[in-house]
Amino acid sequence: MEHVAALLLLVGCSPDASVCSEIPVPQPIYRSLEECEAAKPLEMRLSGTYDRRVMATCSGLTQAEVDGSASVEWAVNRSGQLTVELTDAPQLVAAR
Repeated sequence: MEHVAALLLLVGCSPDASVCSEIPVPQPIYRSLEECEAAKPLEMRLSGTYDRRVMATCSGLTQAEVDGSASVEWAVNRSGQLTVELTDAPQLVAAR
C-alpha cells in the first residue's frame, strides 16, 4: 500500500539498551518519509533527554492507518536497533 504520511518515533535508552522509554516529540506525524527522515537529526538533538542512547525511526503510514485507530508497538532488539510495528487498535464494545 502507498504511504501517505510518516510517523517519527524517538526512544531513549540506558547505555546497554536494557531500559528504554519513548520520548515525546512536538510533531510526530509528517507528510512523507523523506520529510520525517530530514527532521530526525534535529528532533534527536532537541529531545531534552538525559538518556545515554537516543534512537529514532520513521515509519510510513497508509491512508487506512491515518483514518483509523492504530497502535504503535516498538522494541529495541539485541543488536540495539529500534523496530516499530503498527497494528490495528482493538475495538472495544461495552455490553451488559
